[in-house]
Amino acid sequence: MKQPQFLLATASALAVVWTFSGAAQAQDAETSSASIVDDIIVTARKREESAQDVPVSVSAMGAETMAALQIETVMDVARYTPGFQMQSSFGSFNDRPVIRGASNLLLADGKVGLFIDGVPWFGSLSTLDMESFQRVEVMRGPQSSLYGRGTLSGAINLVTRLPGDAFSARGAVTAGSDGRLDYNVSLSGPVDDSLGFVLGVSHSEFDGQYRNEAGLGEMLGARSSDTYNAGLYFHPNDRFEASLRYYGVRSEETQAPLMLQPASANNCFLTTRPYYCGDIRTPTRFAVNTDKVLSPGIFRDTDAIMGSVAYQFGDEGPRLSYMAGWSRTHLETGVDLSYDDRDFFTLGAACAFVPIPNRDCSRSLFNDTRAQDRDSVTQEVRLASSGDRALRWSLGVYSGSDKTTPLKKYLEITEVGPDVLDAIYEVENLAVFGGAEYDFTDRLTVSLEGRWQRDEVTQTAQSYRVSDFFSPAAIAALRSPLPSQVVGANDVRNAVFETFLPRVSLTWKHAPGVNLYAQYSMGNSPGGFNIVTAPVATYDEERLTNFEIGAKTSLFGFRYLNAALFHNVIENQVLSTTFQTLTAAASYMTNVGETEVNGVEIEGLRNLTSNLSLRFAYTYLDTKITQGVDNDEAILHLGIACKSQLPGTTTYFVNLTLPGCRDAGSIVGRRSPLVSEHTGSVGLRYDGATAWSDIDWFASADLTYVGSFYAQVHNLALIPASQRVNLAAGLSRGNLQLMVWARNVFDDDTATGALRYVDYTAPAVQSPGGDRPRAFGVSAPERRTWGVSLSVRY
Repeated sequence: MKQPQFLLATASALAVVWTFSGAAQAQDAETSSASIVDDIIVTARKREESAQDVPVSVSAMGAETMAALQIETVMDVARYTPGFQMQSSFGSFNDRPVIRGASNLLLADGKVGLFIDGVPWFGSLSTLDMESFQRVEVMRGPQSSLYGRGTLSGAINLVTRLPGDAFSARGAVTAGSDGRLDYNVSLSGPVDDSLGFVLGVSHSEFDGQYRNEAGLGEMLGARSSDTYNAGLYFHPNDRFEASLRYYGVRSEETQAPLMLQPASANNCFLTTRPYYCGDIRTPTRFAVNTDKVLSPGIFRDTDAIMGSVAYQFGDEGPRLSYMAGWSRTHLETGVDLSYDDRDFFTLGAACAFVPIPNRDCSRSLFNDTRAQDRDSVTQEVRLASSGDRALRWSLGVYSGSDKTTPLKKYLEITEVGPDVLDAIYEVENLAVFGGAEYDFTDRLTVSLEGRWQRDEVTQTAQSYRVSDFFSPAAIAALRSPLPSQVVGANDVRNAVFETFLPRVSLTWKHAPGVNLYAQYSMGNSPGGFNIVTAPVATYDEERLTNFEIGAKTSLFGFRYLNAALFHNVIENQVLSTTFQTLTAAASYMTNVGETEVNGVEIEGLRNLTSNLSLRFAYTYLDTKITQGVDNDEAILHLGIACKSQLPGTTTYFVNLTLPGCRDAGSIVGRRSPLVSEHTGSVGLRYDGATAWSDIDWFASADLTYVGSFYAQVHNLALIPASQRVNLAAGLSRGNLQLMVWARNVFDDDTATGALRYVDYTAPAVQSPGGDRPRAFGVSAPERRTWGVSLSVRY
C-alpha cells in the first residue's frame, strides 16, 4: 500500500469511530468510561506486581482488552505490542517471534520463550487459543535471569483463568467469511470452601483463502483446531495453595499459501549468482504438488500437565513454591518443498546415473513428509521473602529435560535413495537463580538478579537397515536394489554450555504516578549442533547485553503512558548459510559476528472523553550488523572465484581464504533480517448508551502498521510495509454481547515473508563449481475477513 493509501486508511478508520461518537454526544454523560480496563497486575518477576511499578518493559492485555482488539493468537498480540514482531509464514510449524530486533532464524533455537503460568511451553505459539487465558504478558529485553533458557530478547507469559467464589459460565460463537466458525464454552467455580475448578473447550476452523491450482486442489492455509483445558485449585487457608492444570491442543492445517518466485524474476547479480533486488510481491497464483506428498499439511497433538504447590511460613515469613510441567507434542508435516507445480528431480527426470543405491526414480525428494515426538519435563523450586519488607530476596533451582525424537513413520525412498532419519536431539538444563531487592528510600529501589545455567546438548544419529523398514516388493522395484543397505550412522555428539546471566535494575519513584528505571541485563540463546553432514559440527550460544532506561506514568489523564530507550549488543551472532551435498543444498548454523540494536518504544492508553478512549503503540529500531561474514554474500559478488574443489571429488565449497573473498563476504553495516525499522498501532473505542436503558453499544477501529523488512542479511529482497485496519461494533445487555467485525478491511495483500531458496531447474552459473540461481518462496497474508460474534457470561 502506497503512502497516500496509508493516510487514507488511517483517516477512514479513525473517522468511523469519531462519527459514531459525534452522533452520541447528546446521550447520557454518565455512561461508563470508554477505556477497556486492563488487568495490569503482572508476574514479570514471578510475583504479582503492578505493571507500572516493575522495572521491566512489559505490556499486558487482560481478557476484556483481548476481546475488544479481536486477539485470537499470539500473532495478533504482536501487532499491538511495541518491540514485538512475529512471522508464521510457513504455517504453525515455524513460528518466528522477534523481540527488539533479535532476528529469529528458521533453524535456530528460540530467542523468545513462551510460558503458561510461568511454566515453559514447548508447543506452537500460533495454535494457542487466547480465550483460555485471563491475561497475556509480553516482557521485552533479556529475561534469562529469571525465566532461563531461550529468553535472549524476551518472554511471553500466558496467565490462565482462575475460579471465583461463585459458579460462572462463559460461552461464545463466531461465524464469518471463508468458512470461519469458532465456539468455546468454559465453566468455573467452587467445589467447596477450599477447592475450585475450571473446565473449558473450544473449536476453531477456517477454510483458507487461496486455492491450490495443482495437487489436490484444496484450499491452502485452511486450519482446524480443538483446545481443552481443565484445572483444580486448592486453597484451604492463607498459607497453602496448590493447583493441577491440563492443556491440550489438536490442530490440523493444509499446506501454507507459499509460492515460489522463480529465477526468471531475478534482476541483480546475474553473472555471479542471480538474485532478486527490490520489493517482493505476493503471488497471484498458488500451485503445489500436494498429491505427491504422503500426508500433506500439518498435524499437531499436544498435551501438557502443569502443577504447583506453595506454602507461606508464618504471616510475614518466606514463601516456598514448587512448579512442574510435563508436555508431549506429536507433530507431522507434509510439504511439497518445491513450492510450485514443477515435479522436478535433482538427478534429472530420467534419474541419470549417479552411484547411489536404492533409488526410486518416480519419487522426488522435494515431496517430504516427516513425524516427530517432543517430550519435555521442567521443575522449579523457589524460596522468596515476604514482599512487604524493605529487603526482599529469592533463591531457586530449575531443571529441565527436552527431547525431540524423529520417527520412522513416513520414511520413503526417492530418486536420491532412502530417507535419512534425523537425529534425536536432547537438552538437559540445570540452573540456580536468585535475587535481592532493597528500598534505600521510599523512592529509590535497587535490585540484583542472576542465573547460572548449564545446558548439555546431545545429538544421537539414527540408522536403520532398508530391509527392516521397506518390504521386499518395494525394494525389488528400485533401480539398484540393496536390502542390506544401512542408512545413517550410529554417532553421538555431546556439548556442554555454561553461562551466568545477571540483571541489575534501579527504580526511582520521581513523583506519585511517575516511575523511572534503568537496567543492565544479559540474555542468551544456547548453542547446539548442526546436521551430521554440515561443515561445522556445533555453534556457540548467542549473548545479548541490554542497556535500558524507561519511564512509566499515569499522569496527564493516561491510564498508562510508558516509554523505553535501549541499546542492545548481540555477540556470537548466529546466521544460517548453505553447503552443497551430492544431490542437494542444505543449511547449517554458524557464529559469524555481532549486531547492535538501538530502539525506542512508546505505548499508552487514555480516555479522550468519558465515552471515547485512545490506545497506541510505536517502536523504532535501528539494527546494524557490526561484525559478520556470510558465504553467500561472497558468492553474490565474486561467484566461483570464491569456491574451491574438494580433492578427488566433484564437490565445490565456499573458500573465503581465496583472494578478496573475505572482504566480499562482509555484511557489516547491514540491517538485521525480519526486523522493521518502524512498527505501530493506534485504536479508538467508543462506548455509549442506546435509547433502551439496559442496552449499551460500542464501536472500535484499530490500525496496525508493520514497516518494510529485509528477508535476508544481504539487504536486497524486501518485504514492503503493510497496514491493516480492523473495525468492530456491537450491542451489549448485561452479560450478553453481539458484535459484528471486519479484519483487514482494506484488504492489504502484502506478503508476510520470503524464504531464500534455490531454483533447481535453472542451470548453474559459471559452471563447473557455479551455483544455481536463487528463488524465493513467498508467503501470502490473510486477506479481508468479516463476521459476527455472540458471547455470554453468567
